[in-house]
Amino acid sequence: MLRTERLHLRPWMIKDVPSLAAINADPRVMEHYPRTLNKRETDAQVRRFRAHHKEHGFCYFAAEQHADKRVVGFVGLARQDFPAYFTPCVDIGWRLHPEVWGQGLALEGARACLAHAFETLQLGEVIAVTTHRNLPSIRIMQQLGMHYRGAFIHPRLPPRSRLQPCLVYAATSDRKDDGDGEPAEISAD
Repeated sequence: MLRTERLHLRPWMIKDVPSLAAINADPRVMEHYPRTLNKRETDAQVRRFRAHHKEHGFCYFAAEQHADKRVVGFVGLARQDFPAYFTPCVDIGWRLHPEVWGQGLALEGARACLAHAFETLQLGEVIAVTTHRNLPSIRIMQQLGMHYRGAFIHPRLPPRSRLQPCLVYAATSDRKDDGDGEPAEISAD
């Protein structure tokens, strides 16, 4: 569906489930989520991705490396309608295997997805959401030229969860800064 220098972002196949299940079961990957996911939950997730792709023509795509045809996670777009001040919206997201962290694959794939969103799908805006603790994803959002829009209490997380509040970043097709400014300096300390 989408090709980058190192990735093929494509619809999911049943044979991809074991690769994603291993990623979803890794506590390092799921640090910024409420918990890891088991094989049954990953099966359901892939079914949702496939249904979303069938309905909308895009999804959180399987991220397959050109070099070895290995699925190393997902990068893509999804419609979101949970109750929040910025929904309904199209969200951009990524989740990759730790073996490929630090190689720029999430940024590479996300750039291709934003281009697809604005040039092909003709969307006016794409949102990204993450917990305030997820500094690597926040950095990717900033590198994509996304702007801080605000914070919110995610309705799918417990109100007093260590993951709250969540942050919202946005990119618009005209790439104007329509946010409320940047949050306080983000530090890994």
